[in-house]
Amino acid sequence: MSLNEALSRTLLLMRTDLDASVPDGALVDALTSVRVVLHAGADAMATHSGQTALVTAALTMARSGHEVWIDGADVDTIGAQPPLEPGNLIDAIVAVGQDLLPGCSIARGAPPNTDLAVTIGTVATSIGSTRRIAIDAGDWWGRIAPQSAGWSGLDWPLGGICAGVLVASEAFRIAMRRLANHARARDYFDELYAETADATFALAPENTPKTISLPHFDLVSGGAIANAALFALARLPGVVGSGRVLDDDVSALSNLNRNALLVRGALEIAKVTDLARRAKGIAIDPEPVRYVMGMPVAPIVLVGVDDIPSRWAVQAAAPYWLGVGATEGFAVLVSSHTPGQACVGCLHPAAASPTGPIPTAAFVSLLSGLLLVARWLRSLGLEGPALADQQAFINALRPEGWTYGAMPVAPNSSCPVGCAASTTRTAA
Repeated sequence: MSLNEALSRTLLLMRTDLDASVPDGALVDALTSVRVVLHAGADAMATHSGQTALVTAALTMARSGHEVWIDGADVDTIGAQPPLEPGNLIDAIVAVGQDLLPGCSIARGAPPNTDLAVTIGTVATSIGSTRRIAIDAGDWWGRIAPQSAGWSGLDWPLGGICAGVLVASEAFRIAMRRLANHARARDYFDELYAETADATFALAPENTPKTISLPHFDLVSGGAIANAALFALARLPGVVGSGRVLDDDVSALSNLNRNALLVRGALEIAKVTDLARRAKGIAIDPEPVRYVMGMPVAPIVLVGVDDIPSRWAVQAAAPYWLGVGATEGFAVLVSSHTPGQACVGCLHPAAASPTGPIPTAAFVSLLSGLLLVARWLRSLGLEGPALADQQAFINALRPEGWTYGAMPVAPNSSCPVGCAASTTRTAA
C-alpha cells in the first residue's frame, strides 16, 4: 500500500490548475507538509456540534495527507461519531487516524510551529503559527473567522460538519499555494487558492425541521457521496429510520481519500456492507448490486452515482422525491426533483464519456453529501418536497457569499428521460 496510490484521485484534482510536468512527488510533499493544529475549547467539546466539527476537520484533513494535531483535554464522546468507536473523543480520533492513509496519522498535542492553527470554541493558545483562524457553527451554518467568539452550536451536528469542511478546504489551499510556481495561469490560481478571511456558509433556512425519524429511502451508490450523506445522517441525535444501499463495488485504497466513513481496515469489503455497519441508528439493508433500468425504488431516493445514465434510470423509476449529489473537479452540484418538476434528465441531458479515474478530494465530496442531506430535510418541512431552488452549485474552494437560494431547473425538450415537464414544454 502506497501513499501515492491512496492520494491518486486527489493528485489528479490538484493537476487541474498546474503545469503537467510537475511530478507526483511534489504534489504529495505539498499535501503532507501542511501542519495543522486544532485547539479544542471546553465549551465546544461539551456539545455534539463542537465535537462533530473537531472530528470532521481532523479526519477530512487527514484524508488529504495533511499533518493534523489535536490540542485539548479529552472528553467522553457525545452521540454517534462514526467511524469513531465510543469512548474518549481524542483517543478515538487518533485511533482512526492510524487507520486512514498509509504512513500518516493524527497526533495529540500542539507542535511548536504550524501552518494553520484552528480554534474551536473558547481556548487560549500561544504556539507559533503562520496563520490563525477560528470556526463556529449553528444548527444550519458553519463559519470561518479571524478570531473566536466562542461556540454557538448545541446538539444539532450539521453546522459542525460544515465548519469542519471549511477548515479542510482552507488547509488544502495552503498545500496548493506551495505549488504556485507551477500554476498554469498565475493570476487565476492566486485568486482561487487565496485564504478565506471571513465566511458564513448556510446549508438551509433556520426553520428547517430537525427530523430524526426518517422516511424509508434508497441510496444508489456506496461511494463518496453516499459516505458523506450517511456521515451526516448517522450523527443526527436520536435518529431512527431505514434505508437500502445499492452498489456492487468493494472499497479500494484509492477510496480512502474521500469516503468519509471508510478506514483502511475495511478495504476489499463490499461498500454497502461497510456502510450498513457504520450507519448507527439507521437500519441499512445492503444490496451488493448495480442499479439498472427497471429496478423498483423507494419513494425517496438519494443518488450519488457518477454515471449520468444511471441517474436517468433512477428518475425513470418515478420516485416521489429524488435527490442527486455530485462533484466535478472542485464544484459541488446538488439537485432535487419531484413529479411535475424538471427532472434530472432535464438538468443533465448528456452523458459524459468516461475518461478514467475521477479527480476528487475529501472536502469536496463531503460538502456535496452534506448539502444533499440538508436539501432532503428541507423537503420534509414547510417548504414541501418541490423545492423552488431545485439545484445548488458551489465551488468548494470559495465558500464566501454562497447560500441556498432560487436556482430553478428549466424543463428541457431534449430530456432523455422524457419527464412530464419536458414533454409539456415540447408540446407548447
